[in-house]
Amino acid sequence: MRKFLIVVAATAAASCGGNSSNLSQAEAQSVATELAAALQSHEAIASSNQLSFGGSSSVTRSCAGGGTLTVDGSLSVDCPRGLRSCITTGLLSVNADQCVTSAGAKVDGSVTATVTGIGLSFTKKVTGELTVTRPDGTKETCAIDVTLIFGHLSGTVCGVSVSK
Repeated sequence: MRKFLIVVAATAAASCGGNSSNLSQAEAQSVATELAAALQSHEAIASSNQLSFGGSSSVTRSCAGGGTLTVDGSLSVDCPRGLRSCITTGLLSVNADQCVTSAGAKVDGSVTATVTGIGLSFTKKVTGELTVTRPDGTKETCAIDVTLIFGHLSGTVCGVSVSK
């Protein structure tokens, strides 16, 4: 059987209930980057078994400045007519536990990621709220809306535009 390579990209879109955010561009970007990295780690583990097309797994990843992001959930792959006909679906949970980003922002809470794909094209849509504590101690509760596609990240975190 062929080994699945799962390539993803991310669009991070978040709003803070209509309020303007205190997060800097670098802080918002670092939150989105940590989420994307955790979801990509999960995919590498979930696709490592060449004989299984689906199942549950859990992966914990260390954040740039300490703390962790844990991705739990399951993926299901159905390939009725070969590799290009595969339909992938899944539901993942991303749990942040004092995850400190490269910009010094601390992230706590959990968001949900839905995974959909046809063939080797995958999309992950991440939604929910996270608490982000800036290096100066101010806290923000941010609604997250992230889409990952082919290693590209774009959107907003706490109302701040991000892209990668």
